[in-house]
Amino acid sequence: MFAILMASHLTKAQSYSFLDHYNFGWYMQYMENFVELKDGNILTCTRLFNMDAAGHYTTDHGYFFLKLNRTDASIMDSIFLPDNYTNFFLLEPHPSQDGYLFVNQVYDSLTESNFLKIRHFHDDLVFEDEICVPLIDTVYGGMDLFMLEEDSFLMVSDEGHGSHTIQRFGLDGTLTNRTVYPQSALGFMSSTGIKTWSESPKEYVLWGYTPSSNPSFHYNVLDSLLNIRETIALEHTPQYPNVWFQHDGSNTVEVIDESTYLLATPFNKYHLGDSRYQIGVQVTKRDKATHTNLKTVYFPFHVVSDGMTSASPYVVDVRQTEEGLIYIAYGDLSGLNKFSVALLDSELNILWLNYYLNLINGDDAECMKLLNDGGIGIVGFNLPTPFSGTNYCVFALFVNNDYDALEEQGFIVRPYAYWPNPAQGELHLQYSPDVTPQQIELYDLQGRMVRSQRNGLESVNLEGLAAGAYTMRVTLDDGKTFTDKVVKE
Repeated sequence: MFAILMASHLTKAQSYSFLDHYNFGWYMQYMENFVELKDGNILTCTRLFNMDAAGHYTTDHGYFFLKLNRTDASIMDSIFLPDNYTNFFLLEPHPSQDGYLFVNQVYDSLTESNFLKIRHFHDDLVFEDEICVPLIDTVYGGMDLFMLEEDSFLMVSDEGHGSHTIQRFGLDGTLTNRTVYPQSALGFMSSTGIKTWSESPKEYVLWGYTPSSNPSFHYNVLDSLLNIRETIALEHTPQYPNVWFQHDGSNTVEVIDESTYLLATPFNKYHLGDSRYQIGVQVTKRDKATHTNLKTVYFPFHVVSDGMTSASPYVVDVRQTEEGLIYIAYGDLSGLNKFSVALLDSELNILWLNYYLNLINGDDAECMKLLNDGGIGIVGFNLPTPFSGTNYCVFALFVNNDYDALEEQGFIVRPYAYWPNPAQGELHLQYSPDVTPQQIELYDLQGRMVRSQRNGLESVNLEGLAAGAYTMRVTLDDGKTFTDKVVKE
């Protein structure tokens, strides 16, 4: 049965979040990865290259590293590495030494050959121990995926003709495994993710999609030698009626334990009983052995009456924390519903959901990682249309959480979501369909009522109120009341 999202909030669980944009002029920028430094701050890396007015790439410039303050996302330091060919890259803590790894593919236009460059650096952003390894064949123009292990890393390359090369390199650049698969073997044209499937025996899951008018989504289980053990296909059939969208990275897999995993995808679902459609993203919990769907939670965007929608949902990632909680970050490229982050428990019950509406049209989140304090970081870039060199920017979003408060304080389930908070002119509310709001009241810190309304309860007008904190009391028609702290900027 199709269930509408019931938004929930952990008491004092979400302590702080911050998002900021940076623009560096006429370069085209792709921010696709970051690493948490030992001091808790964040090092991001964005590819810089120029584009003409028609949106065609003209010149590669290199990699720009930004050290961002975790507290307010301000720039603390930066360094530029010039390169005549920029591609996807690995940026992770070094698994066996102090410092960090930066691995990228380098193209030599004179010899028309490719190299793998492995660099080691520290918090001072001084790069050292550079290793340059010739690649066996040219994958110029392809898209690379990287995955770091204890003493090696995997590199998956799309070669532009539907074939894929999967390679394992030691941290010294030694090639230990290499397999080339045609599109027919993997089932997809573009690879979008790779993660560990099991530790014993060691296996991986690699997934991707084939763009078409009827796109399909495949994920493949690989053994330790990078051979395909199993391929799972989700196509347009009566068994899988939902639409699997074509946006790069729209689908993602996260392994929960040795018997279950999560699959997060966009969906477009017919609403039984009328002509409406639901559109958004969904998370399904599945059995590893049979791939049976055990449970689904939906995050719908909105309902339209004519069966058409302009929303373009995508999933950034879904990740499990050490405590067994689950983050999902998702957005809408059309700008209608912007960007959201939700926290779920191990049974896919929603603990809280927060909307980030201060993104700008074209913002595309590309990478989400868990941080050492239990929060998450998200980085991305802005891809405006039409192309305009001065409008490109990169952004970072940090969300902190206090998991120690879970058992001690418990959580309060609210059948509504409210955003933005802090707010300037208006606060918005979205209710679960099984409840009816009756009244909303706002009180200042002295306990004086400053707003009261019984109509139009989908929003509260904050105009005319002084900046500061207020208590919002929501009363439902069954007499239940909920209180929340809201901030007027």
